[in-house]
Amino acid sequence: MPSSERANLPRWNGHQRGFFEIWFLVVLDPGGDRAWWLRYTLFTPAPGSGGEPRATMWAAAFDCASKDRPAVALKAIHPASAFTALPSGGVRIADSELTPGHCHGQVASGGHAIAWDLRFQGGSPGPVRREPRGTALLPLPTHVTHVHDDVTFEGTVTVDGERIDVKGAPGLQKHLWGHRRLEELTWLYCPRFREDPAARLEIMAVRAKRKRGHPQLSPIYLRTRDTEHTFHEMPHVLLSSVTSPASGELTFRAASATVAMEGRAWCDPRTLVGYAYRDPTGWDVLVAQSDVARCEVQLFSRPHPFAAWRPTEKLTSTVGALEFHGPEPMPGVRYIPWDGTALEARDAPGDSEDEPALGTG
Repeated sequence: MPSSERANLPRWNGHQRGFFEIWFLVVLDPGGDRAWWLRYTLFTPAPGSGGEPRATMWAAAFDCASKDRPAVALKAIHPASAFTALPSGGVRIADSELTPGHCHGQVASGGHAIAWDLRFQGGSPGPVRREPRGTALLPLPTHVTHVHDDVTFEGTVTVDGERIDVKGAPGLQKHLWGHRRLEELTWLYCPRFREDPAARLEIMAVRAKRKRGHPQLSPIYLRTRDTEHTFHEMPHVLLSSVTSPASGELTFRAASATVAMEGRAWCDPRTLVGYAYRDPTGWDVLVAQSDVARCEVQLFSRPHPFAAWRPTEKLTSTVGALEFHGPEPMPGVRYIPWDGTALEARDAPGDSEDEPALGTG
């Protein structure tokens, strides 16, 4: 069995309590206006926390060019018995499947529906690492495997009856499992840049608990046409910083001895949708997400550690995914409650579509 298929094998043995497992895909239209997010999950509550085991399908469709439907997010809740581990190395939840190189499914709720039939290929032959070396060996509450990186999707997605042909869409697929949610997480993924077709950027800033004394770890992975930067490795990861100065906005910095970067990512607030993710012990982390984000990065270099930094290259992207996880809701974002299947109702959004200024840092 190829290493990517082994990495996707379920960790749930059918009996663990207080456990969750997730397989998700991000599909980004190369033009940057549209994107799709698909999530296959298992959840079993911890003893005494209430609730029943469940298997859930999640789907979101983003279209920043649409004034009427900039984002649709849905969920379908099934009993855990609807989950099946397939002999091919894939998984099935009800009539939705994720198998090697292919995913299909459908979710409908609240007058909306999303269906997909997608094939993906290319990218790395097996899982890739975007965190410091040795992290996977630690007894962490949540584990993640970056199973398929830099793949290309082809197929169709149908949103509220509109069939969309997906061609040459970059994206990825990850597998997560664990017994406790991270209380704070920020994620940025950009697989396309105008100035450098080979450039790829992924950022994950995590804090296991928001209590005092729990540091934030911010691995930043950047690949360009010239090299693979090691900002996600020790000791460089200790010099990285990721902040969110405003709703739907992210700034970041990283440096090694002779290379540095700073940048910013943002999205149209209308394209943000939210979800309540349940920890097995009963508390929720609230996730706000837009998969039609923008990003810009400024690179710097110097010949030796005592020389002054000089700007070398600027990278810009209109193809990216952006997520914010935390214990409080983000202002203006609608959320799907844990036991809900569609976004909570709210007043119609305002007409403003202004974006923040484009300066980095």
